[in-house]
Amino acid sequence: MNSRVIARFVGALIGIAAVAGSVWWFTHDPAPDGIYAAYTIVAPSSVAESQVVARALVAANGECPKVRTTGVNGFSDLDMTPRLPGPNAAPAFSQILACSVSLPTGLTKASINGNVIPASMPSSVQKIGMFADSGCRMDESRVQVCNDNDKWPLAQIAGRIAAEKPDLIIDPGDYVYREIRCPEKFASDCGGTIGPMKGFPFSETDLGWVQEFFEPAAALFPVAPIAFLRGNHEDCGRAGNGWFLYLDPFPGSETTCDPYITDEGLEVAVPQTTPAWTFDARIRDGRTLRVAMVDSAYGSDRQLTSWVDSQRGIYKQADALTKPQPGVESWLTTHRPLFAVISSTLMPKDDPLTDPWTSDSQMVASYGLLSHYDMVLASHIHYAQVTQIPGQPAAVILGNGGAFLEPLTGYSLPKYGPLTKGDGTPLVAGVTPYPNASFLWTNVQYGYAIATPRTGAGEWTITQHDFDGSRSAVCSLAKRTISCDAQAGTISTPN
Repeated sequence: MNSRVIARFVGALIGIAAVAGSVWWFTHDPAPDGIYAAYTIVAPSSVAESQVVARALVAANGECPKVRTTGVNGFSDLDMTPRLPGPNAAPAFSQILACSVSLPTGLTKASINGNVIPASMPSSVQKIGMFADSGCRMDESRVQVCNDNDKWPLAQIAGRIAAEKPDLIIDPGDYVYREIRCPEKFASDCGGTIGPMKGFPFSETDLGWVQEFFEPAAALFPVAPIAFLRGNHEDCGRAGNGWFLYLDPFPGSETTCDPYITDEGLEVAVPQTTPAWTFDARIRDGRTLRVAMVDSAYGSDRQLTSWVDSQRGIYKQADALTKPQPGVESWLTTHRPLFAVISSTLMPKDDPLTDPWTSDSQMVASYGLLSHYDMVLASHIHYAQVTQIPGQPAAVILGNGGAFLEPLTGYSLPKYGPLTKGDGTPLVAGVTPYPNASFLWTNVQYGYAIATPRTGAGEWTITQHDFDGSRSAVCSLAKRTISCDAQAGTISTPN
């Protein structure tokens, strides 16, 4: 394909983008102040000494606003700079301009065009809100009821978390699930959905991100800084461009998922790993929580592919960043879970060697690299689950933030522990399987969790809530071990 043909091809895509975007543009104006969203994200100290970055999404025909701040040095206005998509992805991101600035230390207040945003990391953490997998499922095989606030309850969950007034929020990923346009026969369920644009090797647009995440999650943004993690739905073939534009904390990462031009048209960017990073949250004098963030967007849950080696490198980075220090306790956050049990109803009937533990690849990649952590927080599987493997960090899985849920039943304690085949033999030669779980709780319901520190180092209470605010379990974490007093769901323990 010569350069003239390529230019025509890209030009046609731009035309498609302009027409498709205009429908939403003229019927869904941004807020009167021109802001689609204003929020604060948690970042590593190498990006911002304060560990927080301000972001704003504004109309593309405007300019980046200023962040009005109050702090130890009085009043000041901070200039925000654009985060621009890659040139080949740009037509799908032509309606919104993303703006960013690292916030300095010492701030007490911050706002963008009158929208209050958190100005700093908390001086003392009393509550951490946690939720994930929040998008509304729409693909060739499944269509969720996105137009019903109970059947896609992200807005309710965001409102409930905001009402708890957490000091910090952690979201382990998966924000955009609408991979097709709403089928006409399901118009009552998902009519008005902003689907992907034709000709692009990904399933996202800027206005689609607003519809599926920034609007329904808006109650969270004035409340607390949010530590965002990339999920598999933010790989470059799905919603990776928006992830790097809007939620990734690193400067200069915006074009990571920009597709490339071939003779056949645009092709999805190659899979990539992004470095592990950490942030610190002060709990009280002499006690700090360090959270390691591991990108597990790529790879396979069940198959041990060559990607395991790449993923292991990221776990090694996290391990190096969380070396034990006096007064510092550590959690690991990764999208694909460790030590999670899937429903027996999903197990293949013709393969007796298949085990019910998911994310085998993550368990192999992280093997021997978990000794620094009190807890592993993950999502990916669409339920709430708590698992304890003896001698390992507690595992909390929160994939119940809005996307279609897993089967309701089939969560009994497995016969053997992780990294074991269905017949009890090791999954990987030379890798000793983990012992079987001593505790397993599963609740297949939409919801979220609130973590509150207790008196001792590494001691937390993690309260699980259904999306209506009711408690489903109260879990106690101490000495890397967790158990739950459950009001809903299923508890399994050894006989």
